[in-house]
Amino acid sequence: MSDKMVVLPGERCRKAREAMGWTPAEAAKRMHLSQTYLLALEADDYERLPEATFVKGYLRNYARLLGLPADEVANTFQQMVNEDAFDKPLELPSMPRRPKLFARPLGWVLIAVVVGVLAVLFWPQAGNETVAPEPVNDMSEDAGLDNPATSAPLSSGEEDAADMAEADALEMDDTQALPDGETLDAPVEAEAPVAEPEAPAVDPQMLASNGLDRLVLDLSADCWMEIRDANNRVLRQGVKPAGATLRVDGRAPFSLKIGDAAAVSEMYLNGEAVTLPTDSPGSVVKLTLP
Repeated sequence: MSDKMVVLPGERCRKAREAMGWTPAEAAKRMHLSQTYLLALEADDYERLPEATFVKGYLRNYARLLGLPADEVANTFQQMVNEDAFDKPLELPSMPRRPKLFARPLGWVLIAVVVGVLAVLFWPQAGNETVAPEPVNDMSEDAGLDNPATSAPLSSGEEDAADMAEADALEMDDTQALPDGETLDAPVEAEAPVAEPEAPAVDPQMLASNGLDRLVLDLSADCWMEIRDANNRVLRQGVKPAGATLRVDGRAPFSLKIGDAAAVSEMYLNGEAVTLPTDSPGSVVKLTLP
């Protein structure tokens, strides 16, 4: 090889790498480049690499990593390519754009799920719907207004016929209101009054004849007494013995004076028992019967 022969920068780096025993993959990892770029760089195949500015930077860093004079390697590359190549604006490698949310199918799926959940939560339930009440039409008033014949006044004969028809209708309604096979029960007759038991017959001995009143006294002890009738006529007077039964007939009322109330065991006026105001022994009783 002559001294004027120029070793290409990429080849110079490859030889240095091989001398160090590195594989292309290991060197690419250290350079943080893809192995494709590294191999293109070592083959001086710059058509497969980005703009000259980037290639110059790659070569400088690669030479520095391999222990070569970095500026010398970079300048050799710059001398090889057209100077105008470095005046062009940098065209950075385009980065893959991230698809927007709505451009992804998953985004549309998520939107559909959210819309469905909201529709289920806020959709009005059938049981909660309220129905507005319908206006009630007064058929009777409407019919009367629309049909003049029904609103005209009725004559007396027509009113009687209408009353009879209404009564028949009410009777039919009552019959129809009963279940099948049942009729109205006959009106319940009032029960006959129960006759009170007759009073026991009075002992004939207690009653006087000829329209007079009879006073009967039973004595359990000797007793003085005086009995007058309505005419103040004395009917009995004096002491009556114990065990005696006195029957005195006359016109009532009777005026009595009894010397010992306890001596009178029983007393009747026209068969009705008479009770003395006191039965104390020795008490004098004055009374009028009845």
